[in-house]
Amino acid sequence: LVTIRKSPTYSCIDSEQLIPILSPGRHRQVQFRISPKAEDRIRILFNIAYNDQHGADKDLAFADMVNMLPRDREFSPVVNPYAPGMPLRSNSTVFFGREELFAFIEQNASNLSNQNILILIGQRRTGKTSTLLHLEQHLPEGVMPVYIDCQSLGVTPGMPSLLHDISWSISDAVSSRGIRLDVPELKHWQPDPTGFFQREFLRSVQTVLPENTVILLIFDEFEVFEDLVRDKILPPTLLTYLRHLMQHGKGLNFIFAGTHRLEEMGTDYWSVLFNAALYKHISFLNDDAAKRLIRDPVQPNIIYDDLAIDKILRVTAGHPYFLQLVCYTLVNNANIEGDGYITISDVNSAIDEMLRLGEVHFAYLWQRSTFHEKALLAAASKLMDFDLPIRPADLVQYLEQYSIYMSPADVTKGLNRLVQREIMREYASEGILLYELRIGLVGLWVAQNKSLSHLYESGEAQEIRQ
Repeated sequence: LVTIRKSPTYSCIDSEQLIPILSPGRHRQVQFRISPKAEDRIRILFNIAYNDQHGADKDLAFADMVNMLPRDREFSPVVNPYAPGMPLRSNSTVFFGREELFAFIEQNASNLSNQNILILIGQRRTGKTSTLLHLEQHLPEGVMPVYIDCQSLGVTPGMPSLLHDISWSISDAVSSRGIRLDVPELKHWQPDPTGFFQREFLRSVQTVLPENTVILLIFDEFEVFEDLVRDKILPPTLLTYLRHLMQHGKGLNFIFAGTHRLEEMGTDYWSVLFNAALYKHISFLNDDAAKRLIRDPVQPNIIYDDLAIDKILRVTAGHPYFLQLVCYTLVNNANIEGDGYITISDVNSAIDEMLRLGEVHFAYLWQRSTFHEKALLAAASKLMDFDLPIRPADLVQYLEQYSIYMSPADVTKGLNRLVQREIMREYASEGILLYELRIGLVGLWVAQNKSLSHLYESGEAQEIRQ
């Protein structure tokens, strides 16, 4: 039980908050409303009464200072720097963090004697492309990143067109360093595209670059290659040729970025291609980078209350897309209202608008889920209202109220997939596995838009029951 104590410097509107269960190592946020009687700062006094494994009726008192800003503060409208869902180019003012990933790439792909294949795996819209577009500023001068969007390849079928397009990407990277590099016309690639690319074009690249420069070929959305081969737009020999380049291409290193781990890929030739690759997972931003993304681009015109930042981190978990979505909404609202001070109340008031703006991505996450994942996610979105850790048994019991019955194996598989997709978080407490929704906005959207009753009546549920 958390109680706010009386003081001559403020009066209490709310006096206590109860947290029924708080597992070791976990935290919960409580909110109190007060009416200050001072104009500059006040000292807030709290008391916590609790029981733990060592005893009952324990008591803890603590205090903190609250500094208050002037009520009237001149506001200048801010050009909204956030663009949810768009890759952040090299001149972006809202790119933060990823220092650990840059260090990993520099360590493993930045010199001629250390040829490696790096696989960067991350969920959709977690900032993979933005990070790759910023490599130029974070790698040594002797490394030349060449960004290749695989989704733009295969417009014209065949290896000659593919290697011609890749060569233009290399030429653009060379040109950004003030060096001219012409790409031969497509007709020169037709007789022997792979030989021409390796023996003619790559050699011409190396002659115009400083000695010992490493060309770092970066294939974003690399899974597209599998689709192009399956649809016969490109020949199956493409992957064999890439493997040859990795083994014998002088001054070449490779990064493949995508959303699928090797074991999820549909064909065996990926195993041959990546059997010696180094993997790195791209997850969400850490708290420091997330706070900088929230604060820095809009200072000093807009100031966030600490509780507002805490709330933003709780509903986004540092997910880059959702952070941008929240900040975009809040900056727009600040401009409309002419108020440059954002509180937790402002965040709470804007939640519904955030859910509407992010509808496409929320729907994408839902559509990619199996029936069991949808059922577990819908149940978790209802149980999260109690602000307690969720046990698998809680989910099973809740679903049974809607005549949705799942075996222990299905529950385990579904929860594991939601954890792997970073929608839910798993942790252990006293030997028991507990779960919680990692991204609060996803839970709020599901609770608002998806009904367990409708899910039960869906075609998917009918197929499961049969």
